[in-house]
Amino acid sequence: MQLKSRNQHRLPLLQQIKRWFKPLIFGLIITAIGWGATQYNPSELLKISINWEIDRPQLVNQKTLEQQIKPLINQSYQLDLHKVKYELEQHPWVQEAQVRRLFWDAIHIDVTTHKVAAHWENIDCKQPFEQEDCQGYITTQGNLIMPENLFYQIDGQTPSDLVLLKSGEHPKQYDSLLKDYRVYQKILSELTILSLTRSNIDRLTIKPNIAVVLGYNKQQQRLQDFIKIYKKLRQKIPLKKLNKATYDMRYPKGFTLKY
Repeated sequence: MQLKSRNQHRLPLLQQIKRWFKPLIFGLIITAIGWGATQYNPSELLKISINWEIDRPQLVNQKTLEQQIKPLINQSYQLDLHKVKYELEQHPWVQEAQVRRLFWDAIHIDVTTHKVAAHWENIDCKQPFEQEDCQGYITTQGNLIMPENLFYQIDGQTPSDLVLLKSGEHPKQYDSLLKDYRVYQKILSELTILSLTRSNIDRLTIKPNIAVVLGYNKQQQRLQDFIKIYKKLRQKIPLKKLNKATYDMRYPKGFTLKY
């Protein structure tokens, strides 16, 4: 009889524990949800993670690119990769941007920068090193880039290591200027062009200090004539004089030579 009495006392206690256990668990769940809601940040949930790969970060600053595309990457489900690519390629030093999605909230951006072919100078500037829009670089694609400050070195080369191309500031001219320089250099072969100046005529400076005036037409033929003349004159005139002379090749049946 005593054992039965003890069981009767224990039963209400177990029932009380069961009665309060479920509400306690439910309360903890509600508390956890409430705490999570206070920590919830929609902007963080929708934020796109970007994995950057820039071939020459000394030319293109990653933070600058991030700011440039920031308005385009606010929401992952509305992300337009083509617009991101287009916007990145508006940067003057960006030649190509490849953009691909890794996950719904992550993308990979691979940036290829322009390579420099020549140092450019505006012939209309009296003091090109002290004025804006007076100096820059012509890329291998024939584009002109005018940074606020010329970089001391690009791929181990300073501006003085590059061929100097001079012209007025004409947007459609830079590509043809670069192409003509390459043609002239190919004709000259072992002789090295230091500068090409294009105003109303073309004028070359050839290493060490030879000036060749080509005019505004028949430049390739005149340059070939110069090579023949220069080879003949080397047999008669000391190089010290020839290599600091000015050759004017614009005459139909000859040339002028000034020491």
